[in-house]
Amino acid sequence: MRPPDPTCTHSGNLRILMTINVEKLVNPRALKAAKYDMKHVTVCWEHDGEIQRAMSNESAYSPLESVQAAIRDIAGKVNWYPEDASECASLRDKLAAYASVQRENVTLANGSMELLDILFQTFIAQPGVDEVILVAPDYTAYSIRARLFGAVTRFAIGGEDTDKVADNILELVTPRTKFVLLSRPNNPTGKVMRTEDVLHILDSGVLTVVDEAYIELADEGTEVAPWINSRDNLIVSRTFSKAFGLAGLRLGYVLATPQIIHYVNLVRHVFNVNLVAMVAAEASLNDMDNVKARIDEQRQTREWLTEQIARVPGLRPIPSQGNFILVDIADAGKKPEEFVSQLLNRGIFVRDFSKKYGLEPDRYFRITVGQRQDMERLAQVLQSIC
Repeated sequence: MRPPDPTCTHSGNLRILMTINVEKLVNPRALKAAKYDMKHVTVCWEHDGEIQRAMSNESAYSPLESVQAAIRDIAGKVNWYPEDASECASLRDKLAAYASVQRENVTLANGSMELLDILFQTFIAQPGVDEVILVAPDYTAYSIRARLFGAVTRFAIGGEDTDKVADNILELVTPRTKFVLLSRPNNPTGKVMRTEDVLHILDSGVLTVVDEAYIELADEGTEVAPWINSRDNLIVSRTFSKAFGLAGLRLGYVLATPQIIHYVNLVRHVFNVNLVAMVAAEASLNDMDNVKARIDEQRQTREWLTEQIARVPGLRPIPSQGNFILVDIADAGKKPEEFVSQLLNRGIFVRDFSKKYGLEPDRYFRITVGQRQDMERLAQVLQSIC
């Protein structure tokens, strides 16, 4: 039997073809939008347990037992809506204490990707006119989402030296600049812009968004979040996906002045953060001794792996303060995609950065730092490839 044609309808014996031109209806910016490539994650799920994930900067550690217990306990209540992100006083109080701010400086989001959308929706009022200043290289989703919401993107090109682009950023500021957006530590270089340079940008008066996704892995005292108390042009975004190991639950949070938080809360979706994520986050913050122990272990493994990679002929690791290491293979006699392919053939998935905007082409791939035994195997495989 022939299946029905969804483009047709019938009126008696009359067959009418129904057609619409979807492209005329779609937002023109969506027609030109780029898709953030997540195929590598799908590959890992399709081969779950067979591939060592070293490509997405996730935590290689399962959630703490205390967190898993909290998730199990709340599972029987997921028929109820969670508290709204502008409420949930208990969690926001804990986040405020953790970040050295006040409860009114905090609101929640469904991971870093939603944080980006919220900020662009809040501040980009004139598509094609309003500008956002980004660093190159940096997190790819910044530029993809900025353009989707109509922001004109201007780039401070840093190459490996993403910690030294403050002056370049300030040269790009115009009356049309809505905000500066940068990650600190930078993804993918792992470098941290100097404190005095961040202050220099803030002193210019431009609204500045600092993404502290990897702040727990950085040196003590690196965070700028406490400056919220004295800087009304600073916004800080953070996540539970990295050091806290909750990437699958999608929870991020914004730190800013109460006035900015007010408008962010007006823009974001209602019930945007799920109940399980809220409970898991609070359990994590209640178990910070164990969280910090894991962070220390990750830092030690990162430093060890950096030393091991440096011993491999032709490889130059860039010292990082994130949970990843960018590797320069210019002297290895191979292309980054060859390393990615050969590692994947051995069950290890790393990320190809040979075409990353802002970096010299055909020179880099990036490794997510996992648990020590897995990194020992990765180091051995790299040695054999070279």
